[in-house]
Amino acid sequence: MLLLLIFPILAAGFLACHIHPVHSYKLHRYEGQYLYLKSAEMGLRCFALAFFVCLCVYLFVPSSFKLGCFDIPTSIPRLLADTFHSAGISNDKEALKLSWFLIISIAIFVAAYVIKLWALISLRRRYGNWNTKIYVIGSILEDSPLDSLLFNLSLHKDKYGMFSMTNNKVYVGKVINLGEPTETDGMNQGISIMPLLSGYRDKDTLKVKFTTDYKDGDSDIYLTLRQDAILSVSEFSFDAYLKWNPQKRSFPKSAVEYFQNFSIRLTKKLYTLR
Repeated sequence: MLLLLIFPILAAGFLACHIHPVHSYKLHRYEGQYLYLKSAEMGLRCFALAFFVCLCVYLFVPSSFKLGCFDIPTSIPRLLADTFHSAGISNDKEALKLSWFLIISIAIFVAAYVIKLWALISLRRRYGNWNTKIYVIGSILEDSPLDSLLFNLSLHKDKYGMFSMTNNKVYVGKVINLGEPTETDGMNQGISIMPLLSGYRDKDTLKVKFTTDYKDGDSDIYLTLRQDAILSVSEFSFDAYLKWNPQKRSFPKSAVEYFQNFSIRLTKKLYTLR
């Protein structure tokens, strides 16, 4: 019967990965046998915690205690074994084994939530905040330059990105939202931007030519871009653009002043969305 614990261990391990505040964002990276091994690792952690608690209860908690003239039993395995006896299992040893199997199986799943709680407390102590989602995702995306850049652009309201697409279209705007990792996909799904400028790259010279200015629009416009359609991303500097292209745009001398109204409207909109 102990071999049957493999199934609750694997199931609890997958549950622990799914609800863990860190591993849940890495689940899309666990594929094939690695997912089984990771689930087994987390499941063994849950089993170790559950076994330790059950052993302590068995060794140090009395089987019964007296309340006045009443003798109240506290041994859950014994109570379950009596229930199995009434259900038709006559062998007392087998009934106790089944009782402990059910207790440890339930404790393994409870341990998955205990591990989650401990991880949340550890992140709280590390970052000084209960809302650690931003910090966790940021640390995970450090190994991908594109995802890391997009994530940093989404955090700063005064930073804008220039997106060069595979069809030679070019957009300049503020990253509003990134697709969160799922069980099967990472961050490389789609992004939502609030565009300031758009244009195209000349097919011969590859110079950027802006054709649309969104700052004077009456309403906010949002674009969704697929990451697999993005050729390159860079942080866009208005001052550098004015310096290199003084004759092509009639911007004021201060690029910050030019986009000041847009930034204020964008900030209000970001607070509304989040």
